[in-house]
Amino acid sequence: MAKRGNHPVNLADALIFHSLGTLNEHPHYPAAKAGDFDAALLVVDDLLSTVDLNIFKPYLDQKATLLPVLAQEAQGRNKIPLAIALYLENQLGLKVELGIGQLTKVSRTTLSGLDRVFVIPEFSGTVLKGQSYVLLDDTLTQGGTFAALASHLQQQNASVLGAVALTGKQYSARLKLDLTLLEQLRHKHGELEEAFQTINGYNYAALTQSEARMLVNFKPAEQVKKRILTESHSLD
Repeated sequence: MAKRGNHPVNLADALIFHSLGTLNEHPHYPAAKAGDFDAALLVVDDLLSTVDLNIFKPYLDQKATLLPVLAQEAQGRNKIPLAIALYLENQLGLKVELGIGQLTKVSRTTLSGLDRVFVIPEFSGTVLKGQSYVLLDDTLTQGGTFAALASHLQQQNASVLGAVALTGKQYSARLKLDLTLLEQLRHKHGELEEAFQTINGYNYAALTQSEARMLVNFKPAEQVKKRILTESHSLD
């Protein structure tokens, strides 16, 4: 097991194929999210059938391994990331890794943006040293799950070539934190960074772009301060 490390998120912009909310509109989505694999295959086939798979050519050239986010959700085990991986394995011939998964049940789907910053998934599983991976998930919101999974891999000397999500907001595709945004966050909440690191195990520089943007723009700003201090005091 490796917790999300105190290092910058060094990931390329994610590929997002459909707008946020597209999954919710699919008739088979609830069953797929709850663990129905046949439903998950129907969802993935519908949403990926319109995607030009040539976009994956760089991953083919580097013989990347597909790594779905295998996570336990509140309403059951989400089968959509696995279905994405097996669909791409069938279409492209890339290998799929199923031995790495989320260790803790955090049910991030129902969390608010602020909650997500403090509820961090942890992953376990043996990583092949030197192997290159492509991360797969159904939805990208703030990128915290991708960051945590990538950290698990990178701490074991593997590399992450990219991250792919069926749905999400395009501005969430940027995972690597912009230094200008980091400066804005430290200007606004710099006095809380030490407490934040005590809570999460990493400082502001290890946030994703969307996580940092949420903390900078969150209103009322006083609520961010209150949340960090409350979380910090709960550790005493």
